Amino acid sequence: MNRLSVFFMALFALLLFCTLTQNSALAGQTPEEEIAAIQKKIAEEGLNWTAGLNPIMQEYTLEERRQLLGLRLPDNWEEIWKSHLSKDFQLLDSKDLPSYFNWEDSGKVTAVKDQGGCGSCWIFAATGAIEAIWKIQRQQELDLSEQQMLSCVSPGWGCEGGWMESVYEHQQSYGQILETYMPYQANDNIACTESQYPIAVNILSWTAIPNEINALKTAVMTAPVAVAFYAFDDFFGYHWGCYSHTGYTSDVNHAVLIVGWDDSMCGGIGAWRVKNSWGTGWGDDGYFWIQFNTCNFGVAAALLDINNVSIVDNVYLPSGNICSEYNHQLSAVGGISPYTWRIQVANLPYGLTLGQSTGIISGQPSQEGMSIFGLRVEDSSNPPLAYVKYMAIDVEGGLNGDADCNSIFNILDITFLIDYLYHDGTVPQSPDCGDCDCSYTCNIADITYLIKYLYQSGAPPCEY
Repeated sequence: MNRLSVFFMALFALLLFCTLTQNSALAGQTPEEEIAAIQKKIAEEGLNWTAGLNPIMQEYTLEERRQLLGLRLPDNWEEIWKSHLSKDFQLLDSKDLPSYFNWEDSGKVTAVKDQGGCGSCWIFAATGAIEAIWKIQRQQELDLSEQQMLSCVSPGWGCEGGWMESVYEHQQSYGQILETYMPYQANDNIACTESQYPIAVNILSWTAIPNEINALKTAVMTAPVAVAFYAFDDFFGYHWGCYSHTGYTSDVNHAVLIVGWDDSMCGGIGAWRVKNSWGTGWGDDGYFWIQFNTCNFGVAAALLDINNVSIVDNVYLPSGNICSEYNHQLSAVGGISPYTWRIQVANLPYGLTLGQSTGIISGQPSQEGMSIFGLRVEDSSNPPLAYVKYMAIDVEGGLNGDADCNSIFNILDITFLIDYLYHDGTVPQSPDCGDCDCSYTCNIADITYLIKYLYQSGAPPCEY
């Protein structure tokens, strides 16, 4: 054996010894000592979160905690996941996405649950996803059975791990029953009795969502999304703030549910708002914030699709013009017509209204810019099926110098400006319409500019 081989063998032995010693030391610490060590590391690295005692830290050993991290991706998971990518998924641009969004604010997320000492996080994340979309689109709050999935999808091994796709497949092919029929017992050896009870929900399909911030945000605006990430040991002690970890890994071990985001968190880096499955005594009442692009967060994301009424229109509705009347007929499919329409989040562009019974957006836009709003449609079922989709309308300004907004430069624009400036006449529909020289003001200089252009071969009005 050469010296180089001996050196590497000795180095490996040293590293192994240090790792075992460190784990042994951690195992011998009290929960209070563990939290103190985590908090010291947070302070030293200048991180934006705090640690604290919670039932996970107090009731489980370190090894038992790690068993809660039951996300296990199969070797061919990427092939399966990519087969669910859809060209119909309409990605919103960052400028069209709100800086803050949270389904908790509208009460559309079901209660935080506790997976107990079983590694069934993947079942809880997938179940939380269907409970949320059902509440959003069907207005029904259901408590679905995780034990059904633990017993019927993975008999005898579910507490050792799995991934969300197994649950989605069962939700699609069979359906999911209520919690009351198969109460959760954190035991994968409980017999499967799903056939004895009525099906409460099922899904039509699921769409794979790329692990990119804008793609995840776009999906979450439809409904909460189950994802995977890597939970380091310090994560068990999370109490509040924007969690992050300086170590890097390409692995994943835990499944959770994204319910929103806040771009101002983590010193402006931004963070996801996430529902966990370790009970309300952990973290922020069972939730946590996690910094964008840390801990390999966002792997294997999927957006569910349930049988429902849906809006056919593209996310980006036809653009409007501040000088023209706007009129667009919305379209929906599914359920029972006639449909009822309303704006659920934010507002239409100023000057536009929505006919609740007709689904027609109409009016004279009075302000330029992009408006993003949540559009809701309901059918005539009892209870009604409903669907919420985020839409956008871009209102363009008029031509600089076209004071009367008729798309033609002539003497009428001059008289319009004179009347506006000196006789308390009508205000131009847009600031652009009175600004011929791009000075961002409307005054006598714009009138003389137009006169020179129309009658003295002067330069045409400028464009912003």
